[in-house]
Amino acid sequence: MEALGLKKPDAPEVPDSMKQPRSVFIKLHASKALNLDAQKRPLALVVKIYKLKQNISFQQASYETFLSPQKEKELLGADLLEVKEVTLVPGQRYEAVEKVSYEAGYVGVVALYVNPAQQRWRLAFKADESEKSGITVGLQSCSVTVGAGAAAIDAQGQPLEKNLMLAPVQCPSS
Repeated sequence: MEALGLKKPDAPEVPDSMKQPRSVFIKLHASKALNLDAQKRPLALVVKIYKLKQNISFQQASYETFLSPQKEKELLGADLLEVKEVTLVPGQRYEAVEKVSYEAGYVGVVALYVNPAQQRWRLAFKADESEKSGITVGLQSCSVTVGAGAAAIDAQGQPLEKNLMLAPVQCPSS
């Protein structure tokens, strides 16, 4: 039939919003010295997991933006598809499979430390790579680390240097 110019029509393209969501395995591992206060006492830590269409506004937002759900929604706008909060205590591990829609190109992680290290409290990951490799985040006294799983990326979508994300940091004093 194809020789006569007749062929079966191609199946219609399914929009991303109609596809089954991705399954992304997320591991958050809190150190025993988690979220140290001024007296070097470990504290519980709120970690936010974001499902985002794009990551640029997420990467450019200030730390204070993520402290207010209203500011967060205003700044991230249509890029924000979903946010989930997880509270970890020192030494705790959180491991879960998150359903991430195909509309979400990125998964973001923000750790709301008492005294965050500059530029080490937020991470972004490509959703497609995260589906294959999972996301593993170490939560330290004032910073996040990434060693295994999907590579963290910058605002342009380029992978961050692994050595940089494993390097020790000097925690700020309050």
